[in-house]
Amino acid sequence: MVIDGQQRLTSLYSVIYNKPVLTKNFKEKPLNISFNPIMEKFEVTNAAIEKDPRWIKNISEILLPENSTYKVIQKYLRDLKSKLSDERYDEEIIASRIEKLRRILSYPLNVIELSHTLDPETVAEIFVRINSTGKSLNQSDFILTLLSLYWNEGRKELEKFCESSRMFPEDNTSSSYNIIGIKPDPEYLVRATVGYSFRKGRLRYAYLILKGRDFENKTISENLRVKNINLYKEGHQKVVNLTNWHDFVKIIYSSGFVNDRLINSKIAFFVSYTLYLIGRYDFTIHHKELESIIRKWFVFSVLTQRYNTSTETLIEQDFSSLKSDFIGDLKKIMDAELTQDFWGITLPERLNSSSIENPAFRVYTAALVYNDENVFLSDIKLRDYLSPAVKNVRKKMIDLHHIFPKAYLKRIGYKENKLINQVANLVYIEYKDNLEISDKPPYEYWKEITKFYPEDKIENHIRSHDIPNGFWGMTYEEFLAERRKMMAARIRKYFTKL
Repeated sequence: MVIDGQQRLTSLYSVIYNKPVLTKNFKEKPLNISFNPIMEKFEVTNAAIEKDPRWIKNISEILLPENSTYKVIQKYLRDLKSKLSDERYDEEIIASRIEKLRRILSYPLNVIELSHTLDPETVAEIFVRINSTGKSLNQSDFILTLLSLYWNEGRKELEKFCESSRMFPEDNTSSSYNIIGIKPDPEYLVRATVGYSFRKGRLRYAYLILKGRDFENKTISENLRVKNINLYKEGHQKVVNLTNWHDFVKIIYSSGFVNDRLINSKIAFFVSYTLYLIGRYDFTIHHKELESIIRKWFVFSVLTQRYNTSTETLIEQDFSSLKSDFIGDLKKIMDAELTQDFWGITLPERLNSSSIENPAFRVYTAALVYNDENVFLSDIKLRDYLSPAVKNVRKKMIDLHHIFPKAYLKRIGYKENKLINQVANLVYIEYKDNLEISDKPPYEYWKEITKFYPEDKIENHIRSHDIPNGFWGMTYEEFLAERRKMMAARIRKYFTKL
């Protein structure tokens, strides 16, 4: 088992044997490296090199073990003579440089071999430490390597599941492609499987489980390894089951999270998926009750940024807290966090942010979608605008508008973008209205932009976007403080309704 150096070996194998590699989106891509023997120079093959006879287009021609170096040299020299007859070059130097490249095949690779008697936990620790200076690899990479050894079909199934989530199925076959556009990585599916099958949140347990580790006497048993692999396989089948997957995605979609950009925590998403599977299969919760509690748990996890720190410890605590009352146990955790102080003090303060990636602002946006609100002063539904289906025209239709325009705030003395771009100063609005507002002060643009609307419609739009009535007469700080409270109140009402 190669635990370090996989990228180098894969790259060498690819260019020597002319084999494609898989990209992060699971597309096959060749690694074509070209060689110029005259300049003794390497380049990634491009259109200009393709037309230039000075270059050998793909060094696999030289390196494939079954190819003849002599034939490669003769072909290269013939091409030079026929296409660049006026140029002078030293044939012996060219031949020696091609032969020198060919000698890479006999280059010795230094290998550090670890003893087979080492504890797998120690091996994993070595793996993670070695990789701290290269590409950041982690314990999930190690687990995927173990899967390749013990159950390669399962690893391939994981990769196929991830690949199909990234492309619309052409022939209407069932796939993991989904209405939100969430694209899982193998790591998250491994987490879900280990969480469901063994109620473990720490990935370091996964490789111990797959190696057959007995946690009590700290020995490794072949019988236990087989038993654990079978348990892992059962959990894996539930995780990649397309009915389970799409039922869960619909729960999240119905919570107002209608696209993957609103989901800033994939960990929260996949922990919630694990809990959904536990509730469905281990506790056989009625689907209506299960949908309700999973909606709440997901929103709670995002809103409180539950898994941002001490991630694996908290995941394991949450799994181990499930005793005999699945719904009651999860409610206890949520009630302990979502106190009066959280809703009245902590949440408004978390909305004191200039980042649209802010979790509280994402939940606020989902709350607007859940309540089926329109874009501000428009008949367009916010849900339709945020749908992944309209992503190509989205930018042209709608803007996130500053209620107190940026240029106006700068004119009256506000210099810091962090204060100007507060999420409490933002609202989704049609770009035509945004252009009309421009940099005018609120008391000026408000009269102009609303003169074609009936009074009741204006009031409804102000209320549905939690904008303080008479905001145009407030100072900017007064407006921000009041709107944060209103946004927090909407989130609380939304959470209760879930």
